[in-house]
Formats: sequence, C-alpha cells, structure tokens
Amino acid sequence: MPTRSEAVDKRLPAGSYAMGLTPFTRTGALDEGALRDHVAWLAREGVGFWPASPATEEGVQMSDAEILRTVELVRETGTAGPVVASNREYPTARDNLRFIREAYARGADAVQLHPPTLGHSFAPDATMLRSFYADVLSATAVPVVLSSNFMTGFEVPGEVLEAQVREYPHVIGVFTHHPDQHRVAALTQRLVPHTTVLTITQKAVFAHLVGARAELDNLQNIAPRLCRGLHDALTGGEGAQVAALYGEVTRLWSGTSGFVAEHGLPRVVVYKAILRALGHPGGHPRKPYPALGDDETKAVAALADSLGLRESEGLT
Repeated sequence: MPTRSEAVDKRLPAGSYAMGLTPFTRTGALDEGALRDHVAWLAREGVGFWPASPATEEGVQMSDAEILRTVELVRETGTAGPVVASNREYPTARDNLRFIREAYARGADAVQLHPPTLGHSFAPDATMLRSFYADVLSATAVPVVLSSNFMTGFEVPGEVLEAQVREYPHVIGVFTHHPDQHRVAALTQRLVPHTTVLTITQKAVFAHLVGARAELDNLQNIAPRLCRGLHDALTGGEGAQVAALYGEVTRLWSGTSGFVAEHGLPRVVVYKAILRALGHPGGHPRKPYPALGDDETKAVAALADSLGLRESEGLT
C-alpha cells in the first residue's frame, strides 16, 4: 500500500459528514422529495451525506430496497464528498458482499463496513474479526470505510484495524467512536499515517490534534453550517473561532441530549421535529418510533429557539 504524507485518503477527503437520517411521510413511506431537499441543504453547507445510517436508529427499520433507493437519490441529488452507503450491520461476509455489490451498482462510491454484531451478549474476538474482514475485503475491490463504535457493544482492536488498512488498498478510512478520549486518540494516532480517520463532532477538537481530519456524526443533520464551520476552523488553525464554535457544538449536543433524556424520546425523533420547526424537510419518524403530540412539538420548537439554531444556520 502506498505511503501517504498526509493522514487523508483522497478518496475520502477531509470534511464534515452526516450520518444521514431518512425522511418518511406520516404514513411511514420513504419521502423521496424530502430526502433530496435535505441532502441538497447539507451539500450547500459543505456537509456530506451518508445515506440510511444505522447510527440514526433508522437504517435498521428499512428494507434493502429502501436503503439502495436512498443511495440512488443521494447520487442523483449530489452531496459534498463521496456517497458512502452504510450497511445494516450484517453478521455474515456473504450478506455484506451482496450489499456492497448492490450499493456500488446504485451509485455508491464506497460502503461503510461495520463489524459483525452477533447477538445481545456476545462480542467477536480478534480472531473472528480478522477472519470476517479477510472474507469480505479479499472478495471485493469496492472502497470500504471500516468502523469501530463502542455503541455496538464492543470495540475492534486497533491492531486488527491497522492490519486491514495496511493489507487492503481499498480501505479508504476508519471511523472511531468511544466516550474515552484516550482510546480515540490512541487509535487515531495508530491509523493516521495510513488512512483517513473520522470521529464524532464532539471529539473533533481533541482528535484533530492527533491527526483526525474528518467528522461523521448525526449532529450535522440539524446544524450543518455549525459543524462545517468547526471543521474549517480546525483545519485553518483559527484558535479563537474553534473555541467559539466548539462551545456552540457542546451546547447544542447537551441541550438536545437533555431533551431526549427528559422526554424519553429517540434522538432521531427529536432531530426530525427540530428540522420541521426550522422549516426544513426532516420528515416524520417511522413506527415503532412515536409521533410527537402538540405539547412535545411546541417544546421542541422552543428548544430549537433556545439553542439559537436559526442564527447559527443562517435561517433568520
């Protein structure tokens, strides 16, 4: 694999990327018009859109046909950066390879490959993970982004990820998320000599210091300008601007997290309600996620106002 002078693979440029939410109609159908509008809004703000992300808690609700249709729509609409299709966390190499072929045929530039989730109480060990990656990555040349997210219930060991990046030139990036910043920093430092490393926006400042050059998060769905602004300030070394924008990011994250916890709602339901309050086409949740009542809808609108989203996103 060729060495790189910078910690960025040109096939996955430095930037800000959204774990894409999926707009549905009130009856639960895929809202193609709303999805196009949402992707186009983020693109205007310089934010890429990775369709049907399981991290928004919606990808698991969708059929393969629906997910592949979102890939087509994002390709047709145009996004900032590559179209990266996020699979449904299939546990077998066979299903992952099938999805990779189909997503690539529909216009994806790359596929985010999640490690195999095998049940509620079992985590694959390093030997199983190496075998899984070998079975998938040796059988395709489609560009792949690997992922190690503690929210799956386990981490992929750094030495396993590094081995895949070194062995397979079509691994173009690695996403890492963990509440322990030391773990994020250690993995980032291990991988940045070889590929693009992505972290969540809340970890961007610290991760950038050790070489990460891209962010992948669901926060970009409601605050693309803010998230892109933080990325650009970090890239430009603008310390005062970084401090100001990072303060806004943490305030937004804390405010929405507090609302989610207080009302017992899924984050994506709240984010979609925020988008509707801002006049943007976030669409509606799909069952079993609940529709908001009038009081909750008013509370979300008040939350959006209190967080200054109209101002930060230039919607006044």
